[in-house]
Amino acid sequence: MARPDHASAAEIQTYLSGVAYPASKQQLAEHAEQQGATLGVRTVIEALPDAEYSDAAAVSRAVGAVE
Repeated sequence: MARPDHASAAEIQTYLSGVAYPASKQQLAEHAEQQGATLGVRTVIEALPDAEYSDAAAVSRAVGAVE
């Protein structure tokens, strides 16, 4: 059963569609929230390291390290 406080990299990318890269963790969180992100997506983004992410692949790699 999926945890409500977790999301996959693919699900996170759905809510980050259209974000302007490079983007900070805070910018990613704000964009996802504006897109109606689920609790799981918001939780995983908040668990990411404070960094500037150059593109969607960099976010996915960071998500993989959090999982």
